[in-house]
Amino acid sequence: MKIARVCGCCNVSKPNAHLKATDQPIEAQPEEIQVIREQLSTIELMLSRLWGETIYSREPAAMKIREAAANLIEGHFDGIVDEWLDMVHGIMGAPPIDPAIHERDRGDLYNSLIRLVDHLRNPDDIRTYVHLRRHCQTGMLARAKPSQFNTIHIALKQVILEHVRAALSGETLERVRDFVVASIDERRLMVSQFYIESRERLLRESEQKYRNTIDHAPDPMYEIEPRTWIVLGLNAAAEQLHKMEPEHEKEVVLGRPITDFIPDELKPGVLHGLEKVMAEGSAQTPEFPVGPFFFDVNNALISYGENQFIQMILRDVTQRREMIDSLIKAERLAAAGTFAAGVAHEVNNPLASISSLVQSLLSGEEDPQRRTTLHTILSQITRISGTLKDLVNFARPATAKQKPVNLNIAVSDTLRLVNYNKRFSGIQIDPILAADLKPAFADDNEIQQVLLNLLFNAADATAAEGGVIKVITENIKTGHGSDKRHRVMIKVIDNGIGIPAEHLERVFDPFFTTKPAGAGAGLGLSLCQRIVLSNKGTIKVESEVGRGTAVTITLPVCEETEQVQAAQLQ
Repeated sequence: MKIARVCGCCNVSKPNAHLKATDQPIEAQPEEIQVIREQLSTIELMLSRLWGETIYSREPAAMKIREAAANLIEGHFDGIVDEWLDMVHGIMGAPPIDPAIHERDRGDLYNSLIRLVDHLRNPDDIRTYVHLRRHCQTGMLARAKPSQFNTIHIALKQVILEHVRAALSGETLERVRDFVVASIDERRLMVSQFYIESRERLLRESEQKYRNTIDHAPDPMYEIEPRTWIVLGLNAAAEQLHKMEPEHEKEVVLGRPITDFIPDELKPGVLHGLEKVMAEGSAQTPEFPVGPFFFDVNNALISYGENQFIQMILRDVTQRREMIDSLIKAERLAAAGTFAAGVAHEVNNPLASISSLVQSLLSGEEDPQRRTTLHTILSQITRISGTLKDLVNFARPATAKQKPVNLNIAVSDTLRLVNYNKRFSGIQIDPILAADLKPAFADDNEIQQVLLNLLFNAADATAAEGGVIKVITENIKTGHGSDKRHRVMIKVIDNGIGIPAEHLERVFDPFFTTKPAGAGAGLGLSLCQRIVLSNKGTIKVESEVGRGTAVTITLPVCEETEQVQAAQLQ
């Protein structure tokens, strides 16, 4: 088919010119090519039914029309590009002042038209759609509106049709005209698909970003259905929180009311908070207990479209609560110190009188047993004075007066003292003392006070009938390899009621006690820990409910401590 070039175009291209795109080619992946071919096949089928197989199909007659249209565009290529560029600038408002921008825009249209011509000539050449699809995802078209693309290609259709009407006539004109319209429609439909595909991808990525942000948040988060309180969603932190609760560890949370996982005594408060959210849009519950933890619960009613859900966020405030508890304890300790100073002043005066009276009795006493008893009274008066000083110094610890101490003697003296106490009535006390025990380096008064506290605690926890308390001393070694050190150990073991596992971590806390109100102030083990640590020792409590408790104390050996101190001085 011969085409006359009589359109009046002032920029007619050379005949039979082999035009090639000047931009960087895009290497499409096989799955990308497959998607494009499937979309193109669907659109070709629809347009074939609309325009007829003689105009738009892959039949020989239609392929001749495609060839004629491609030859016409290629023969008037430069003129079509320039006219298309002028129309695009007119649509956008005004041509760019910068010549570089003008040349860039012309280059974009030039390359786009080359790939269109290649596709017209060979419908299996889909490079034009590979470029358009990629631009819809990450390039220029991703930032443009679909209406802008459509308008630009309506302009291209008008320009080509002007050349068709000027260059052709008769039945050929009509067929090429119809094919040009169909081919531009194909292009617009394909890009519409690409736009939809791109927007769906962006939507999926946005949803995935939102979901990952929620799922990786450190705070437990729930999505709850209004009124039914059913859990619609929860993040990883919320799932981990449920796994930490033994009674809910294996239960499925999703699809069940949130109230199923709340203790009965706390349900009314939770339901009140959820109802408040529905009425006011938000609600907060401070320091809500969940197992051993405490959370500030923040609820908000979230709307999306015509739907709503309650977002529940739990902020862990366990550490904050512990800090506040520590501050309260510190204030109580300060108050106890102030009170203890007054008590010590009031008690020390009568103690001094009692001490003087005992000493006067001792000077005239000849009975050995009575002299032993009077010496015991004097030693305990001294110990009481030391205890009062410890109470005063509890919040302001003083330096211990350390010296070599025979722990076996300290244990024997302490056991002799408790024989006078009724709380040990019916309890068997078994001292198991190492004959070769090395001397410890500690304050003997303080160590005796620790032993007495531990024995009193053991007696309180042990039944009068069948109760057994063992006091063991041993030489031990701690550390590994060349870091091994000799230490002496005291262990007090009872077969009493034991301490629950949840209380073991708090036994050294000041004012913490499991005894009934009035039976103890909760300072015993706290004082013991302070004394042992001040003497460079260690203390450990092991217990099992129903089987008893063992308290192990280790202290440095006298000779080794002196060697370490000498080395430090050098």
